[in-house]
Amino acid sequence: MNTALVVDDSLMMREVFCAYLHNAGFSNVKKVSSVEEAQATLKTYQPNLIILDVVMGGKSGFEFCHQLKKSRETCSIPVIICSTKTTQADFILGDIIGADAYLPKTVAQAEFINKVQQLGRKPARCRLVS
Repeated sequence: MNTALVVDDSLMMREVFCAYLHNAGFSNVKKVSSVEEAQATLKTYQPNLIILDVVMGGKSGFEFCHQLKKSRETCSIPVIICSTKTTQADFILGDIIGADAYLPKTVAQAEFINKVQQLGRKPARCRLVS
């Protein structure tokens, strides 16, 4: 697991997550600012992990995660939602739509890397959601 896609409309957060991923051993990290850019990127780039914001212009991260987990081509890619939306309902919705992890956007680097490494140790599994 050494390729990742970061989807966040904040340049600062894209850079932070990119640095965290490089520290976790990811050698190839692509960064995009919208779901629409992510969809176009996935046509030519197959990441081993997707870091996804929820609140962005256009489609939301929730919609995109659900789309990813409904598709046989992308359902086995682990998705970590990192968002400022941190109510209990948000965490439950993240689980329902198939997110593999849900972290608050102010996540510490050590916690982020630990979650990434946990997902890397799990066998890839496709959890098609409806």
